[in-house]
Amino acid sequence: MAIAAAERGLKDAGLWDGLPLEATAVVMGTTLGEPQFLEEIGERWDLDAPPPEGWGEVVAHRSDVAAAALASHFGVRGPVQTIPTACAAGNYAIARGVDLIRAGRVEVAVVGGAEAFSRLAFVGFVRLHAMAPDRCRPFDRNRKGLLLGEGAGILVLEEEERARRRGARIFARVLGYGLSCDAYHITGPHPEGRGAAQAMIRALENSRLTPDRIDYINAHGTGTVNNDRVETLAIKAVMGRQARSVSVSSIKALTGHMMGASGSVEAITCVLAIDRGVLPPTWNLETPDPECDLDYLSGRPREMRPRVVLNNSYAFGGNNATLVFGRV
Repeated sequence: MAIAAAERGLKDAGLWDGLPLEATAVVMGTTLGEPQFLEEIGERWDLDAPPPEGWGEVVAHRSDVAAAALASHFGVRGPVQTIPTACAAGNYAIARGVDLIRAGRVEVAVVGGAEAFSRLAFVGFVRLHAMAPDRCRPFDRNRKGLLLGEGAGILVLEEEERARRRGARIFARVLGYGLSCDAYHITGPHPEGRGAAQAMIRALENSRLTPDRIDYINAHGTGTVNNDRVETLAIKAVMGRQARSVSVSSIKALTGHMMGASGSVEAITCVLAIDRGVLPPTWNLETPDPECDLDYLSGRPREMRPRVVLNNSYAFGGNNATLVFGRV
């Protein structure tokens, strides 16, 4: 999936034949890496008493499979890095690519995330009572959890002047990013959304923007009772009086929660919203929740060409990442 997405990205960027291999970075985000490997080990083990020699297999498990595969497939000889910050990893990978270009270390960065559906993740979320019994309903009063998905999302980043010199089609600008870790709980966010708010504030500061410049927020919006409520609080804390006038939506009811790939797939959603002038709706939002009382775009897409958008991703362990994209 990662290779197929990267091929499409490079063709869109006009770099299929002209990729500067020694000046290109690959940065990928993931939650589990290659989960099939861990599942095969689990099938062989008695999980109550694993043999001592078996631990070596887990230590040898590589989470950098996607990044290494992309670098090998395209012959990239620049930095190759993996960001394993779970469900925020796609956004973290994009932020890292931005850093590498801003620092002048590379000319092009192939960045994003990829995640395959796995029994390991499915069972984990079931044990946490976080899986929806039927549909994922972000921000709905009757929401009961998330549904898992799989996929890959790859963006090709390049310094703007270089892209213009070679006549590339530029979909959007990456204006900045913000990262934080509230470290409140291994699987839950801070109840007041402090870490999520801090990531958005840092993203605005990094982009030298004020809240009134934001037209659209792609929410993390998992459909779990606690996360959607906390994200709403965080948006209100950051946006202030603008909170109810900004458009917000989550696409996870359509895509499923792709964990390490979610941030990058949703970043592409933000870029396309800017490029095409259409905001995606929050599907399955039928009964408004008084605690989630923002403009969550229920029902149908909204025709609007936003100037500036935020993309939020949050993860276990308190990892939070917000990206800022702007119109060209």
